[in-house]
Amino acid sequence: MELPRPYPRPDRDTAPFWEAQRNRELRLQRCSECGVFRFPVTPMCPECRSFDFEWTLCSGRGTVYSYTVVRHQTHPAFPVPYTMALVELAEGPRLVAQLRGAPESGVSVGAPVYVDWEDVPEQPLPVFVLDT
Repeated sequence: MELPRPYPRPDRDTAPFWEAQRNRELRLQRCSECGVFRFPVTPMCPECRSFDFEWTLCSGRGTVYSYTVVRHQTHPAFPVPYTMALVELAEGPRLVAQLRGAPESGVSVGAPVYVDWEDVPEQPLPVFVLDT
């Protein structure tokens, strides 16, 4: 029996981020004044303090900044082991997401990755895949 998973709860600020993912698009806020991408979602640019931004499609490419192999199950819906990665996107921001593939798949800091999608009923979620 598969247990239900916890899912993100979009709010007024994050709804466009999650809506883009329903279309399998990785969109981040990009400042309309200075062009800096930002994540997590914030109302104001941390660089120039502008409140103007647009939701911009990202390439989905990046590199592994850090990672860990989870071997202790913290929720029954997530069987272990699995790898979580902090990915530095080509556009600059860093995202935490699952790295698809076996923990012994040869992941290393600096490894190139690209975004893929985990198809789950409530909300497609980004996962990263090693770009070999």
